[in-house]
Order: sequence, then C-alpha cells, then structure tokens
Amino acid sequence: MRTVYDCYGHLYVGDDFADTLSLNAGEHSALRRLLLESWCRGLAMDDDKKLAASAGLTPRAWRTVKPAILELLVDMRPRIDECVRHLRAYDGQRLPSAAWQIVRSIAFERDCYECTYCGAGRSLQGDHIIPLTRGGSNILNNVTTACKRCNQSKGSKTPEEWRASGLRDGTQILIRGARDG
Repeated sequence: MRTVYDCYGHLYVGDDFADTLSLNAGEHSALRRLLLESWCRGLAMDDDKKLAASAGLTPRAWRTVKPAILELLVDMRPRIDECVRHLRAYDGQRLPSAAWQIVRSIAFERDCYECTYCGAGRSLQGDHIIPLTRGGSNILNNVTTACKRCNQSKGSKTPEEWRASGLRDGTQILIRGARDG
C-alpha cells in the first residue's frame, strides 16, 4: 500500500493523477464519495440507485457522471478489496505505519473529522473500537475517529465498558457512539 499526498491519496489505489485528469469537479466529488463507500462498506456496482445515493447525486445526475467514473470505480474495486484483505492479515496487531495512516485518514473522512465519542474536532486520533489487545481488527468498521482525550480515557476498554464507567478524566462523559462503517 502506498501513500500519495493529494486529493485521492488514501482512497485511490492506482495512479490517481493520470486516471482522473479528465474528470470535472462534480465527477471528482462523486468518485471520491464512491471510493470512500467502497472502502467502508463495499458497493453493488449493478445498482444505479444505490450508486447515485452513495455519490450524493440524483439518479439523473448519476447518469451524467456515470460514463466518466464507473470504469474507474470498477477498476479500483478489486484493488481496494485486496488492500482490505491485506489489512485483515494484521488483525490483533499493529499495522505498519504507512498502512495505519491510510486507515486512519479514511476513518477521519468517513467520520467527518469529528470525535465519534464527544464531537470534538481537534487532536484527532484513530481508535480501535474493539482494541487490538482484545482481538480487534484494523478493518474500517473497527476503527473510529477519537479526540486524544477520549482515546486516552477509553484506553483498552470497549465503548460499552467505557460508557458503563461513566467517567472521563474525572468528569461525566457523553458518548455519541461510533458511526456505522
């Protein structure tokens, strides 16, 4: 897995610059949303209604951008699936730094750059919902965005155990709950 510092770096597994050079802003936006959905939940490539919704488009707008991005999306799908399988090989252990940065950045984007526990938007970290030390995995539905304070307070507890303790650094906590994904 590689890290590319551009608009698709953590979502696109390929030569994103060359592959997307001809896309307009709306097509870029739709592709980015569809790639994020592909990483987090997978996509049914044969369901135009779901693809349009995942791209944040009306069915009519989807029909307009579909010719430009569907082939790229179909090409990326096996590569994304391969990367996810690679991540699964590290279940129960820490990822290599470059792979962790990719997973973390995808989780941040999915969670709108907010702590899923308290809503803070600063000092963000990636948190394993089920900690690796307790058999958790590195797949995206087990990684969430947490502020440093919540992440350190939660430690190796599950969110349920942390909720039950009711305290964060001596103060009552409000846990919004991790997003689906």
